[in-house]
Amino acid sequence: MIYFYNSRQNTKLINPIAGSVKNTIQKLKPALLLNVVIFIAGTIANTYFALLATGYIATMLSIYFIGNKIQDHVVKIGYVWVTKWSVFIVFLVLSGIYLPSVFLYSLAMFVVFNLSINPSELFIKKEAQL
Repeated sequence: MIYFYNSRQNTKLINPIAGSVKNTIQKLKPALLLNVVIFIAGTIANTYFALLATGYIATMLSIYFIGNKIQDHVVKIGYVWVTKWSVFIVFLVLSGIYLPSVFLYSLAMFVVFNLSINPSELFIKKEAQL
């Protein structure tokens, strides 16, 4: 943990960023575990599910990466929201057409991933430097 000291009072102030990262990791553990369980079950049902799920996660992370480059916060949130759910629909359609045996695994994994990952926590926050 990072501590900052106030020269007047000699009291320790805990870094709020370190605390929020810890809370985010603790909050994501059940969702990550659930995603891993769904990934394993879907891959056992059909090995091509691994390619579909990996492609979905890679596409979502690239969307978040591109969204991070947008400066306007309103446009960034709109872009991420629209593209996230568009990719969700496209990958579900692909899984329904080409891998119907793992459609429910795809639906469960994509919903858990979309609802558990908050893209605003992944955005790099630039603050004023002294």
